[in-house]
Amino acid sequence: MTPKAKPTSSKPSFRWPWSEKRKGDRTVDQQVDPQQSNARRIEPASIGSVQVTPPTVVASNSLTASSSEERRFQDVASRAASSSTSGLKITQARESSAEPSSFFPHASGFVFNGGLHINANQRVSNSNDPSGALLSATVRSVDLSVVYHFPGWEPGWERLLQNTAPNALHDSRYRFDPPKCDEDTRVEVIEELVGWIQDRESPQRLLCMTGAAGSGKSALQQTVAERCSGLDILSSTFFFSSTDPTRNTVSAVIPTIAYQLGSNNPALREGISAAVFKDPLIFEKSLKTQMNKLIVDPFEDLSRNFSKSELATLPYAILIDGLDECTDEQRQAELLATIDDCLLQKDTLPFRIFIASRPEWAIRSALEITGYLHQKAYHIQLSDQYDASGDIRRVLWRRLRDIGRRSGDPRAQSPSWPSEEDIETLVLNASGQFIYAATVIKFVSERRSSPVDRLRAVLTWTPKDRAQPFAALDLLYTNIVSAAKEAYEAAHPDRDFLLLLRAHQLLNEGYWTAHAIIDLEESNEVLDLEDQAHLWLISDLRSLVTVHDYKYLRFYHKSFTDFLGSASRSKSFFVPELRAAEFVTVTCVRALDRSGMYIYILP
Repeated sequence: MTPKAKPTSSKPSFRWPWSEKRKGDRTVDQQVDPQQSNARRIEPASIGSVQVTPPTVVASNSLTASSSEERRFQDVASRAASSSTSGLKITQARESSAEPSSFFPHASGFVFNGGLHINANQRVSNSNDPSGALLSATVRSVDLSVVYHFPGWEPGWERLLQNTAPNALHDSRYRFDPPKCDEDTRVEVIEELVGWIQDRESPQRLLCMTGAAGSGKSALQQTVAERCSGLDILSSTFFFSSTDPTRNTVSAVIPTIAYQLGSNNPALREGISAAVFKDPLIFEKSLKTQMNKLIVDPFEDLSRNFSKSELATLPYAILIDGLDECTDEQRQAELLATIDDCLLQKDTLPFRIFIASRPEWAIRSALEITGYLHQKAYHIQLSDQYDASGDIRRVLWRRLRDIGRRSGDPRAQSPSWPSEEDIETLVLNASGQFIYAATVIKFVSERRSSPVDRLRAVLTWTPKDRAQPFAALDLLYTNIVSAAKEAYEAAHPDRDFLLLLRAHQLLNEGYWTAHAIIDLEESNEVLDLEDQAHLWLISDLRSLVTVHDYKYLRFYHKSFTDFLGSASRSKSFFVPELRAAEFVTVTCVRALDRSGMYIYILP
C-alpha cells in the first residue's frame, strides 16, 4: 500500500482559486500537496463573471476520481452560467467542523451558506473494489454550498411574501370597488377617527370601533385607510373576510403588516428580511414571537440609527378591519393580547392602531370595565354613539335619483321619483344600518328591470314574490345565527337555541302580554331559565342584539326581526309563533307548579 503523504502543517489551510480577502470576511483557503502526483483536478467552470473552480479531489495511487463526476460538475456549472452574479462572498456564519474522513480534514470555524448549491458527490473506486464501494479513508462526498449575491435577491423577503395575504390590503385588486362612505356621509365619525390617528400626543394608541352587523364599519375603515394613505401616514392595513381562506385567520396578519412596513422603509425591510432568513420557521411560531421578531426588533434597531425627527416621518397608522371575521375566537383574543403586549407596552414605538369589529366575545371582553384593554383603548360604539339615519337618507336620495336618471324608464326619470314617503319607509326599515340601504340600492340598480318596479318590490315585498330583494342581507343573518346556534348548543346540548331566541323576541315585543314589555328577569322566569341565561343566549349575537339598561333585549335591526318572522327568508331557522307560544305556555306551567301555585280554569 502506498503510504499517505504527510501534510505540510498540522492544520492545513485551503485556498479557493476565486477567493478574495475582504475586510470582515473570513476566507477559506485550499492547498494541495504537490507530491500527490496522481491527484486529479476538475477543471474550472465560468458562471457569469465569476470563475468557479471545484475543489481538488485528492486520491491515493490506488484511487481515482470518477470521470463521470467531472462531467456532472461541469454540467451543473454550465446550467448555472445563465445566472448573472455580482460577486462571490464566503463568510463565517457558524462554527462547524468536518469529520476526519470528510473533504476538509481538521478544518473548523467556517461554513459555506446561501443561494446556489452545487452538490458534487465524488465516488471513488480501486482495482480491488470494482463495485465502487466507498472507503472510510477516502473522500465520500463534497457538499459545496456557496453564497452568490444576485442583484435584488433577498431570500428572507421572498419567504415573507409567501406568508402574506395580498387580498387583505386596502388597495388589493381582489377587493375591487370595496365599500366606502359616500361624500357628505359619516362626516362626524370620519373626522373623529382621522383626528385620533393624527393626534400622536394622545396616551391611548389603540382605537377600537365596534358596531352591529351592517353598521358600516368596513366602509369607514376603507375611507379612513384612503385618507391616511393620502396623508402619507398609512403604515399597513389588514381586512379580514370570513369567506376568503387567505384572510380569515390570524396566521397572515403579522407577515402582511411586516411586508407593508418594510415596503415603506428600506432599512426596515433589511431587518425584517434578515429576521426571516435567520429563522425560516418564524411563521410557525406564536403571534407574540412573530410580532417581536418581524416588527418590534427591526423597528428598535432602526430607531438606534435614526434621529427622532427622521422616525417621525415614517408612516405609523395600522388599520385592522373585521376582527370578528377571523374564524377562531381564541385566535382573535391572541391577536389582541399580542398587540397589547408587544406594541402598546413599548413607548418607543410610534404606531397608532385602529381595529374595527362586531362586538363579539374576544374584543367585547377585552374592552369591558374589567377587561385589560379598557383603560388602554379609545372605544367608539357606532350603534350607540352615532345615529346614521340622516346619512342613510342622503345616500338613498342620491343613489336612487342617479339610478333613475340613467334608467330608460320615464317614470324613474321623473323628479318625483322616489317619493319622500318611499325614502322615509326605507330609512325606518334600515334602523340605522347601512347594509340595509346598500342592499336596497344594489337590488334596485339591476339593469334588466325598471328601478320603479324594483323599488316597489322592496316596499311591498311578501313571501310569495319571486323577487328576493333581501337575499344578501338574509345570507348575512343566516351566517351569524348559524354560528351562534352551533356555539350555544355545544355548551347547552339540552336546549333549543332557535326556540329560545324566538320566544325572547316575542316576549320582548309584548306579543303575549298585551304589548306590555317584560324585563329579562321576568322572561327568564317565564321560560324556566336561570338568572343571566339570556347572556349566554346572545353571546354570539352581539352584532344583532344587545341588552338595554341591563333589563331588556334590544334588536338592532328591524330587518332582523322581520327575518326571524319570515319562513321564506329564515328557512330552516324559522320558528312559527304557535310553536313559540306552546313552549312559553309549557314553561309557565312548570314554573307555577314548582312555586306551589295552582291554575284554576273558570267556566
